[in-house]
Amino acid sequence: MEDPRAGAVQQLNGPDRRLLLICDHASNRLPPGFDLGVPQAALSQHMAYDIGAADLTAALAARFQSPAIFGGWSRLLVDLNRPPQQAIVMESDGHIIPGNADMNSDDRSLRLNMHAAYHETIARQVAARRPQLIVSVHSFTPALATSAKPRPWPIALLWNRDDRATLPALASLRAETLDGPVGANMPYSGQVLNYTMDRHAEAAGIAYLGFEVRQDKLTSRAGVAQFSAIMARAIEAALQVVPR
Repeated sequence: MEDPRAGAVQQLNGPDRRLLLICDHASNRLPPGFDLGVPQAALSQHMAYDIGAADLTAALAARFQSPAIFGGWSRLLVDLNRPPQQAIVMESDGHIIPGNADMNSDDRSLRLNMHAAYHETIARQVAARRPQLIVSVHSFTPALATSAKPRPWPIALLWNRDDRATLPALASLRAETLDGPVGANMPYSGQVLNYTMDRHAEAAGIAYLGFEVRQDKLTSRAGVAQFSAIMARAIEAALQVVPR
C-alpha cells in the first residue's frame, strides 16, 4: 500500500537553479482507505484541488527546465497552504466534510505528518538550491457556489509583504491581451492566504510570485499553453529585477 506520508509530495527535477515551482493543491487523490464522506463528484470539483494547476506547473517546469514540487493528496484531506492548526477544514464552499469532523487522534497525526513531509521537502529544496525566485501556482473557480458574484480576473498575483517580484510581474501581465482585469491580491489576499510562500519565501528573504489562474482558462491543452506562456513572460520580467 502507498505510504500516505510519502505520497504527500510529488517532484519534477530540473537543472535551472533560478526557479523553484510549487503547486500546493495539485491533486484530488485520497490515500487508499480514506473516506471523507463527501460525494465522489465532489472530488472532481474545485473544492478538492486546483483544477488545471498541476498541468500549468508542469508546463512551466518544462519551459524553464526548473524543479517543481506538487502536493500529492487532496486539500480536503489536508490543506498544504494553511498552517498546521488550520490545515484540516470542516467545510469547503458550503460542503461539509464529515470525515474531517470524525477524526481520531491517529488520523489527525497522520494528516499533519503529510503536511510536515510536504513542507520539509520544500525546505530542503530551498536550502540546497537557494533559488532566485519561488513561483507558486494556484487556480480558482469562476464562481463560488456560496456566492453569485462572478470572478472576472483571468489571472492574478497574490503576495503578502514582499512585492519585489510582484510589481514587475504585474506590469507584464497588464501588458498582455486578456479578456478581463489582472487581479492584485484577488480573489484572495496574500496577506491572509499565503502560508507556503510566507514560510519558504518571505521568511527566507527569497522573492516569489503567487499566481492564481481562473479554472475555465485551463480546461484544454491550448488554454494551459496560453497561460503558461503568459506566466513565463511575467516570470522573466521578475527575474530581471530580483537579486540573484
